[in-house]
Amino acid sequence: MALREITFDSANGRDRIHGWIYAPATEPTAIVQIVHGLGEHSRRYLHMISALLDAGFVVAADDHAGHGATAVDSGVWMDTGKNGARAVVDDERTLHDLAVDAYPGLPYFVFGHSWGSMIARDYAAQYGDDLTGLALCGVAAQIEGIEVHVDRTALAAAIADGRGTDPSPEFMGAMFAGMVERFPEATTGMEWVALDSGVLADHASDPLNALADPMTLRFVHDFVTLYDAVNDGWAGKVRDDLPMLLVAGDQDPVANYGEGAYHVANALWKSGNRDVRTVVYPGVRHEIHNEPATRTAVEAELIGFVDTHL
Repeated sequence: MALREITFDSANGRDRIHGWIYAPATEPTAIVQIVHGLGEHSRRYLHMISALLDAGFVVAADDHAGHGATAVDSGVWMDTGKNGARAVVDDERTLHDLAVDAYPGLPYFVFGHSWGSMIARDYAAQYGDDLTGLALCGVAAQIEGIEVHVDRTALAAAIADGRGTDPSPEFMGAMFAGMVERFPEATTGMEWVALDSGVLADHASDPLNALADPMTLRFVHDFVTLYDAVNDGWAGKVRDDLPMLLVAGDQDPVANYGEGAYHVANALWKSGNRDVRTVVYPGVRHEIHNEPATRTAVEAELIGFVDTHL
């Protein structure tokens, strides 16, 4: 395996994004860009990255603004800066360009998980012309907190009052409302992340994770703005010939317990996309790519998707 560590200026004008381009020992046949989720970082996908490398694919990944190694560098956590909803998508385009420069001429796929599935969906709408396929995991759709409990008017007013960089535990709480209501054993409020206790413990102890930290008001606003953009008419904004793979757990509240994944798939079908595969795994929660019971199956599904569309 060859590894390139890269940095580049974020579109937010503040951060220096930290990224990595992994290459297999064999001649690569495709590039897969991994877009990580909220409050985590891209090295939490090392199991998947290893599987993709073994399959012969280059893997590109970075830590978004306010996250992981990028946040360690800037000292700013859980805030994506000015115009954050746009910046995180544009940063993924920069990573794409760097990966293509390093390994030109290869079919290009994007895999996004959770918040990353939102970024990936907007990316496909804005920059999808050269994508070979799009894979969405932990599909963020029909989230109760965002659709029912977040007061968008009050949030906009708070930002207009000049409090955009203030922490926002109240709005973040609204965003995550109801996430563990189906899990009676819940004690920390993070049990929606995974069913496996080892995965939960690893998530909680990772010093580069910050999901328990409050987001800034403007980050909540940017997160909700991006969520709205990819859940309101998004299917009609992407190429109708772009192959799609959607995977989720049927106990994942981020994907409305699997229904959100089918909702997105049906919207794509109605908009004219006839190459959409949806797989919902029974009994598991949000991080199906890390759950010991499903991670091998999820990786095989992704590798099969890439191989099918080379």
